[in-house]
Amino acid sequence: MPDSGLDMWAKLRTAVAAAPTPAVDRKALPTLWFEEIQPCLDAQDFVQGVLVEGGSAVVYGESNAGKTFWTTDLALHVAAGISWMGRRIEQGGVVYCVLEGGTGFRNRVSAWRTDRGMDDAHIPFVAIPATLNLLDPEADTPRLIDAIKAAAERMGIPVKLVVIDTLARAFAGGNENASEDMGLLVRNMDLIRAETGACVLFVHHSGKDQAKGARGHSSLRAALDTEIEVRAEEGSDLKSATTVKQREMKKGDVFAFRLETVVLGQNRHGEDVTTCLVMPATEGEAQAVGAARPPRLSGDQQAAMSVLNDVIAASGQPGHNGTPAGTYSVPEQWWRDRFYDRAKPGAPQDTKKKAFARAAEALVARRMVGMDRGRVWIA
Repeated sequence: MPDSGLDMWAKLRTAVAAAPTPAVDRKALPTLWFEEIQPCLDAQDFVQGVLVEGGSAVVYGESNAGKTFWTTDLALHVAAGISWMGRRIEQGGVVYCVLEGGTGFRNRVSAWRTDRGMDDAHIPFVAIPATLNLLDPEADTPRLIDAIKAAAERMGIPVKLVVIDTLARAFAGGNENASEDMGLLVRNMDLIRAETGACVLFVHHSGKDQAKGARGHSSLRAALDTEIEVRAEEGSDLKSATTVKQREMKKGDVFAFRLETVVLGQNRHGEDVTTCLVMPATEGEAQAVGAARPPRLSGDQQAAMSVLNDVIAASGQPGHNGTPAGTYSVPEQWWRDRFYDRAKPGAPQDTKKKAFARAAEALVARRMVGMDRGRVWIA
């Protein structure tokens, strides 16, 4: 009598269970037991307090803020192994990917070389003046890794810094605000770091709201070790670069500088061809820039300030007890209610209360907002 369907299924299960389990080729995950964990005392920052070996960084700012000049100057100091802005430098090879402004880049490097008296010098610095697609892992990422390894072999020392100038030109038409596309870029950045041991630094642009940092999806910032904001100081020819994020080091360092115009020669029309050198500000100027730096606000604090500005502009009144003479103020309750409606719509009431209380307390502590007798104003 032929087997029933149930009998055949039972025999099949028995045969599968008796079959040998195929060997799976797995690499063991690294382990570090408690008693084996020791402090790491060797300095990993090849630019003292700024960049770490094998790290990831972004230098961002508005157009014409000086971010490319500043980054080029930093990269050349790393390659030359000479101190920079009063900071220790450990020499390493530099690969600078020039994805836009090739002529300007040549002029910047030429001016720096002459200014430093290095016209006949050889330092481990190489440029890659080409377009790159670092969104698709099968496109240019393997080629760039190969180029970095070949450069290190010719230089005779490891490449410590790889600059991608700019991130937008390496994004190959991707959507900077999409988590999927930014995630692909981060993955390729990590692959370059893992394969070469170099720190990868992107030159990038600010978003529409400069206070919110570099343009694009937040997954980029989350993946970075270092984030540096470059901006022009209002009412001055000074510029500044500020470390606004450091994963393993102290943040908040401000490097004040100015761009000094130099003449390289004349073109075929007899007109001067110029570029700029990065010149450190004096100690007094640097201190003034640091003191004038407005505090960086959290998302809720920014929202609370925006709401307060709007409420005062629409309904503010002067002349209330406790407020400075001539200052327009509104009831604190108006500020709170409008914050709830605009910044936290749909959130639980307890969440709204906590967010507003923290934001208001911080703004008052920073003397950006005044509050007294139930009235509130912009200090």
